[in-house]
Amino acid sequence: MFALEREAMDRDGLVIDALDRLLPAGRVLDVGAGDGFTAARLDAARDVVCLEPDDRMIARRDELRWVRGDAAHLPFAAASFSGAYATWAYFFSRGWDPTPGIVELDRVVAAGGPLAIVDNLGGDAFSALADDDISADPAFWASQGFGLQPVDTSFRFDDIDRARRLLGFFFGDRGRQAATMEVGFRVGIFSRASRGA
Repeated sequence: MFALEREAMDRDGLVIDALDRLLPAGRVLDVGAGDGFTAARLDAARDVVCLEPDDRMIARRDELRWVRGDAAHLPFAAASFSGAYATWAYFFSRGWDPTPGIVELDRVVAAGGPLAIVDNLGGDAFSALADDDISADPAFWASQGFGLQPVDTSFRFDDIDRARRLLGFFFGDRGRQAATMEVGFRVGIFSRASRGA
């Protein structure tokens, strides 16, 4: 399902383009990298280090470097990265206290380097299928000094069966019945400069 989700999500690469504009050249950390989907699509001139706690998610690709670890205890020296990001990483989503992870990002990213958290923004056809709120909490991120860049994109499917499979996986019968070839999706990129160690 993860592969199907990533195949359909943001096919036009609007989120990747926004991250490419935001992140600097040099060594960049991907926190909760999953299978490396985002890291593999960023500008290849950037040196991305993928951090993932679940060994089963790690895709051993030649072009990516992997470290096993979690967001609250980053296994890196202070100021060892020029920027960092997380895309739909559980630790930084609603229902968690991501404060320890933010403290760690400030520690490992050199002062002034960008921190970016990508999550659901809500107010779209995709989020409307959920029984619970699956969006980020913009007020929390604002309280931590993060600005917001909304990105309006979509899930786009090759066929209706794939749409029903993925939306049914996420939302049960409601998702299967509402499946269409394209489902609107609003993404929030929450960012600010690192405050340093």
